Amino acid sequence: ISTSARGVNMPAAMALLIFLVAIRSWATLGFTTFVPFYYVDYLKADPRLVGALLFVFLGAGALGTVVAGPIADRWGARTFVQWVFLAAVPFGLLFLRTGGALAFVMLALFGAVLTSSFSVSVVLGQAYLPRNAGMASGLIVGFAIGAGGLGVTALGWVADRYGLPVALTISALMPLAGFATARFLPVPRDT
Repeated sequence: ISTSARGVNMPAAMALLIFLVAIRSWATLGFTTFVPFYYVDYLKADPRLVGALLFVFLGAGALGTVVAGPIADRWGARTFVQWVFLAAVPFGLLFLRTGGALAFVMLALFGAVLTSSFSVSVVLGQAYLPRNAGMASGLIVGFAIGAGGLGVTALGWVADRYGLPVALTISALMPLAGFATARFLPVPRDT
């Protein structure tokens, strides 16, 4: 990618965006990691449901990512990223309070809404580092998601010490930290 691209690199904004994507990744990976154990070990549900649960969560997340682009184009990337974090919270919490088919619906909505910010974050990262768009993509897709994965280690400690419902509740509430962080994302500068 050419370094002669127009625009001004905004490294501080990019650092904030990386932190934001790490929060999203922490919440998403927390659900991906602990929902199977929650259903089998805590709720004593049929282990054959685990595959369907993960399919619903991850599939809805993929669908949310595809649908996000046109909505973010209309609302603006910063506004979209900010409000999807807030919109995800009720679905994550309701998943933990419901059962049966409704739990699947809440899990799907949580996955779709939370993950919808991913592709928009990559575009926003490229806007924050227009002279290094390839590096921006790598920082979002590689580093920030991996950093979020480190948070799952802390959630594992919480799950061992306080139980799976507490770890999943923290994961469901993590988007609130994303919402607060997104409020500080600046407008990308062109010159």
